[in-house]
Amino acid sequence: MAVSPVLQALRTATADIHTKIETEADVERRLRDLEERPGMTVRFLALHTAVEAAIAPWRGSFAEDGYDPDSRSPLIREGLKSLGGTPDDAEPAPALPSYGEAIGWVYVAEGSMLGGRVMRKAMVRDSIPLTGLEFLDPWGDETGSRWRAFIHAMESACASGRATQDDIVKGGEDAFDLAFRILVPPAR
Repeated sequence: MAVSPVLQALRTATADIHTKIETEADVERRLRDLEERPGMTVRFLALHTAVEAAIAPWRGSFAEDGYDPDSRSPLIREGLKSLGGTPDDAEPAPALPSYGEAIGWVYVAEGSMLGGRVMRKAMVRDSIPLTGLEFLDPWGDETGSRWRAFIHAMESACASGRATQDDIVKGGEDAFDLAFRILVPPAR
């Protein structure tokens, strides 16, 4: 199966920051550690709340392309509550000037769901308690079909001229920048 040119452009443009987040945020280790889990969950809540707020004005455009972006913040909030944690102040969400940028933001959020599924499977394999981590794999076996539906919506938006590859890439880069600021602990 050929990779969408837009998806390939997104992957290429965001590869370095994606790798930096994976190495510097150390997400899986921090979620496995029961002491660090609430703090990491707070960070995920901040990220997903900001993404959801930023893309809210564009939900109608996503619907036109046959896609409903996931709202994971309620599930993350429930997980945080079960861990005895409390949310931080909300991260301010930017006003996204185009549907294309909103698609880039959703790319980052939906991609984190793919990573969450992988982490959850590894934790199950290693008998790590999953308290508060339901948000890592909210769609279970539907994850792959949701990802394909997102890719289809992104391609549809580009084909119709309602989004450009440049705007989508910019949105992905901006959302990854936000993810880095939220998920990577400050240097000590």
